[in-house]
Amino acid sequence: MSKSRIFLISCLVFILGIFIRSVFMFDFFIVYLLFLSAIIAFIVIPKNKLFLILGIWAICFAAGIWRYQVSEPENTADKIYFYNSQNIEFSGLVSKEPDVREAAAKYEIKTAEIFLNSKWQPVSGKVLISTEIFPEYRYGDLLKIKCKLKKPEAIEDFKYDRYLARYDIYSLCYNPQIEKLASGQGNLFLTLIYRGKNFFISRINSILPEPQASFLGGLLIGAKKSIPSNLQEVFNKTGTTHIVAVSGYNVTIIAACLLLLAQTIGIARKKSFWLIISLLFIFVIITGAQASIIRAAVMGAIVLLANYLGRKSKVTNALALAAAIMLMQNPRILLADMGFQLSFLATLGLVYISPILNQLAQVDKIKNKFSKALLSDYLLTTFSAIIITQPLIFYQFGKLALVAPIANILVLPFIPLAMLLGFIAGIVTLILPGLGWAISWLVWLVLSYIIFVLEKLASLNWAYWEMPKISLGLMIGLYAFILGFIWYFRKYKNGVAQKGKVQ
Repeated sequence: MSKSRIFLISCLVFILGIFIRSVFMFDFFIVYLLFLSAIIAFIVIPKNKLFLILGIWAICFAAGIWRYQVSEPENTADKIYFYNSQNIEFSGLVSKEPDVREAAAKYEIKTAEIFLNSKWQPVSGKVLISTEIFPEYRYGDLLKIKCKLKKPEAIEDFKYDRYLARYDIYSLCYNPQIEKLASGQGNLFLTLIYRGKNFFISRINSILPEPQASFLGGLLIGAKKSIPSNLQEVFNKTGTTHIVAVSGYNVTIIAACLLLLAQTIGIARKKSFWLIISLLFIFVIITGAQASIIRAAVMGAIVLLANYLGRKSKVTNALALAAAIMLMQNPRILLADMGFQLSFLATLGLVYISPILNQLAQVDKIKNKFSKALLSDYLLTTFSAIIITQPLIFYQFGKLALVAPIANILVLPFIPLAMLLGFIAGIVTLILPGLGWAISWLVWLVLSYIIFVLEKLASLNWAYWEMPKISLGLMIGLYAFILGFIWYFRKYKNGVAQKGKVQ
């Protein structure tokens, strides 16, 4: 067995350990047993390669179990969630950019002190508070809060408690009494990033009407929460929510479109790789370098790497390593973060299914470079992502957007153009407001076309189909079929094609 294959399986076994511990509760003794078995394999049978490899995998598997185990919260008096179901007073920092919507605002508070026994005492943990939109608070504000803490619970079939646990949030607070103690207490770098981001959005809002302004904000920096609910429903019905969701699914599709755009204007594929990687880095910075955005950019970069290297083995290892590192940082995203799941699956689809679709469509026989790039880098890339993510969507939501392929074909080529023109308009407006206003008309035209097409498709009676969620077993069966098809095609069909070329 090659070192590359051993490394790949080691990463997968680590991920498997996290998955097993996420689903099942068991005695931590098993972890010690696995570590002990691995040590025996190393010491007692050092010359046996098979036992050495098994020992490495045992360590990786145990490490996955251990990593999830240590992420479990300890319910002690120095943790804020220890006081759930109690009326308390505590102080803390607004540790993330506020989530301000039409009817309410949510703030993630990193707690510092709690008032107990007539004195302030140190406490750690996070609380998610929901309050009125005004007065407004910002990242880095130090607040004193009075409220009754509540433990997060599942809402119908939505596991809200698990959803919040991925952010280490185990306490909720509704309609609190808030007193602002100080400002500017957060990280200076993030403070500047958030201020720049909000100022940029304000410039966009000054040159575009609604809903185009909110739509552009969602495209550029993932600010989809300000998008009107009726437009959000249009995205849901047409299967295009990903265009305003900062995820690996979104970033990889946009990266493919940017590759097409780069080739259209004459930039070589290898040069466009480094150009788009640089743009991804800038995108991460502009959007506040949040963990979900960094994950999305990493997944997008891996797809570009696959295109750049053209070697599946290296890209597979890179993808497995990236997933393992992300799960080492936060093991709860494996089951609780659908964005991570969709990102990972979409990346797999673009790496493994897209080449198969290219071969079936006989893309290599197309002589026109633009037509070839349009079919390969755009249409087939989009379909490969849809194919591999659909079983998960069936399992989680039980929804099928029948017009999704048509919608994506009609609007996705215009997304990079809208983003590029929107970014230019926003920057120019800061310097030359008149010129920025002129460019905004072009942005408005592109955005209006996208909204018009999606609204028309969403209005069709057959556009959207609600169905019962599929079972976990059926979802696994669908993915087994997809993996089997990939394996069969690569081993037999692709092998026959290669032999034909040699002859």
